[in-house]
Amino acid sequence: MQVAIVQFNIAWKDKQANFSKIEELLKGTKADFVVLPEMFQTGFCTDDASLAETMEGDSIEWMKSLSRQMDAALCGSLLIEDLGIVYNRLIMASKGELVGHYDKSHLFGMGGEQEYIAAGNSKVDMTVQDFKIRTTICYDLRFPYTSFNDSEYDILLNVANWPSARIDHWDALLQARAIENQAYVIGCNRVGEQIGKDGKAFYYPGHSSVYSPSGEQLAHSLKEEVIEISLDKKEIETTREKLPFLNDRRM
Repeated sequence: MQVAIVQFNIAWKDKQANFSKIEELLKGTKADFVVLPEMFQTGFCTDDASLAETMEGDSIEWMKSLSRQMDAALCGSLLIEDLGIVYNRLIMASKGELVGHYDKSHLFGMGGEQEYIAAGNSKVDMTVQDFKIRTTICYDLRFPYTSFNDSEYDILLNVANWPSARIDHWDALLQARAIENQAYVIGCNRVGEQIGKDGKAFYYPGHSSVYSPSGEQLAHSLKEEVIEISLDKKEIETTREKLPFLNDRRM
């Protein structure tokens, strides 16, 4: 499966600018699966309920349209209002159709995320090509039970706005999740600077990465770009046959 990870500098609360930037970066890209960062169309601003859309909103329609144009699956997270409740929701669109979603389970207490949005309460696996993908968002990465491979998934996906101050944790956790679950890990982060509501600047260094089922780093980036990589299910099978650690799971 050919994967394209879009690591870019998200324009603050400017949806159309971010749609245009993504489209420009993806020009000429051929992929089966396209990954966008957490809150890709606004930046991380969970305290602004006016940014939340419904599942019939413009951002969902844009995702469906782009996935149709690229003949691919496309995912990323955004604020969604569903039955009067706001979630940080990862959306998966494939070839013009909405195929699934996941609501962020762990809300970032240090940033007050829980004051504005609700937590999801379910693990969600989605399928692209013949790869089963466990979906997670940013802070979820710190809680290994969320990623526990209890479903024979092939890829752990994490989309994030992970800041420079704790980027060493991001690198270590991505690799650990790959090793312990014997699955590919895809981490999609943003780059650039964002100014918070209190005027404080937050810096995002990228570090979008892909790890093999044995924990080898296969891709890593520090700049605005599309990272393209091909993943092979045989690598998963070989790793699990050679070192059958998953057989000793207690679930």
